[in-house]
Amino acid sequence: MKRILIIDDVRDRAVWLKASLELAEFDVVGVLAWEQVDERSIQAALADVIIVDANAPGRDTLEQISLMSSTLEKPVVVLGGQKDQHSIQEAMRAGVSAYVAHTIQGEDLSGIIQVAAARFSEHKRLRDELKEAKDQLAERKLVDRAKGILMTDHGYNEADAYKRMRSMAMSKGKRMAEIAEALILAKELSA
Repeated sequence: MKRILIIDDVRDRAVWLKASLELAEFDVVGVLAWEQVDERSIQAALADVIIVDANAPGRDTLEQISLMSSTLEKPVVVLGGQKDQHSIQEAMRAGVSAYVAHTIQGEDLSGIIQVAAARFSEHKRLRDELKEAKDQLAERKLVDRAKGILMTDHGYNEADAYKRMRSMAMSKGKRMAEIAEALILAKELSA
């Protein structure tokens, strides 16, 4: 996590941040003002971490942070944010990996970036696990619905309906969920 993109509208602060990061042996791949920020400019920077200095993240700022964090899958660090609980919670919901509401020293940056990267990785892992669990549940519901169709229309018991679907899936080189979708679609077309 050595490549850093800075987003800050205050030039002097951005210059200080860039110098402090370079002193800590980070590679600053770009410094953008908020009006320059879009998906293309962020992707072009090829950054590992995005540092945003936003004293009062507004709705548009939070939407852009959410895009950076989820769509581009980059850890985002907000420096100089508001200290109130509502602002912090909104930023965290937007996908901020680290939120520092106080003045920092250059030597603090390395630790903040490491924590943000670790938190982002853990959050991504949990999000991926949740997505996988939801996908498995959706597939199980499809299989159960398709088994019900086979049981009703062809008189199979549950075990035989499952075996029939599994056999079809194996012979066709398909997943059970794909066979289930085909059975459900066929039933809907015949109705």
